[in-house]
Amino acid sequence: MSQTKITVIGAGVIGLTTALSLKQDGYENVKVVARHLPGDINIQYTSPYAGAHWRTMAPNDNPMLQGLDETSYKKFLKIADMNKSIDTGIMIVPSFDYFEKLVPLYTNPWYKDVVKDFRFLSEKDGLPKGAKMGHFYTTVLVNSPVYLKWLELKFKELGGTIERKVIRNLKEFASENEDIDVLINCTGLGARYLGGVQDKAMYPTRGQTVVIKANHIKRTMTFIGDHGITYIIPRSDGTVILGGTHDNDSNPFPDESSTCDILKLTKELCPELSEKGELEIVSFNVGLRPTRKGGPRFENEMIRAKNGRKVLITHAYGHDGFGVQSSWGSAEYTINLMKKGINKMNESKL
Repeated sequence: MSQTKITVIGAGVIGLTTALSLKQDGYENVKVVARHLPGDINIQYTSPYAGAHWRTMAPNDNPMLQGLDETSYKKFLKIADMNKSIDTGIMIVPSFDYFEKLVPLYTNPWYKDVVKDFRFLSEKDGLPKGAKMGHFYTTVLVNSPVYLKWLELKFKELGGTIERKVIRNLKEFASENEDIDVLINCTGLGARYLGGVQDKAMYPTRGQTVVIKANHIKRTMTFIGDHGITYIIPRSDGTVILGGTHDNDSNPFPDESSTCDILKLTKELCPELSEKGELEIVSFNVGLRPTRKGGPRFENEMIRAKNGRKVLITHAYGHDGFGVQSSWGSAEYTINLMKKGINKMNESKL
């Protein structure tokens, strides 16, 4: 098992978490190849723009997605507990989620027995205007740029290697490199355009946010209503992300009208934001979520290299806006899928 030569394509949170998990599982030859690496700022590199916090988007009738989120929640808590002296970018804070409509996912959420300290919020708890109910629980916040650097560091400490490289065609790359037994495709939105994949089910979902300085904010708040989602996510460096939008386009520039809406709605939801006066704005950000019709793709594909040998490609992309919060569960699921593909490939050789 440990001698299998594995290359992970993509250095976002899905790719790096998968690569690190492989090393932690005992695979010796693991390499990450990507156009963009931690520290880069590019709209095509989604992960640094993520809020990010654990607030499941998995529906009550999808146990697979639930499993990804549950595994990740528990792993994030463990990482935070084991690395108290190191800035991993992870914070454990109270979460207040409010809902405008009473639907089963909110009135009977699958995760109520998964997260710590869960309880329902009602009018006696002081709901914000328009909210019918809410949830309180302990959650995980992730300062994505810091966390990506931590993932990269841990991967390298275990002997993993990272190469910056532009790949035009996934299958040609796998076929022409004899040091690849398995290729794991974690290219996110890039899967729409990558040769050998060109998944037309992929499309960008634009997210606009405002980053402010507000180190007095120590809780996350979300309001889900007809207008969309309003959220407030503090980060480990004293900044707070305010959002957001969920638009089906790829405009890389902040929209002034959206900015005004974000500031208005977040200040209404959390008046403490401006208790020290005018907001101190750090930046206006736009990121593109890698959304896929039908949900994320987890699939094995076998190809023949030019010399006739078999190469396994395991696809793991299309996580939309839940990449960070499902990343550890996704890595586990992907590795188990990869193992099945390797076993099938070995059986066919007999």
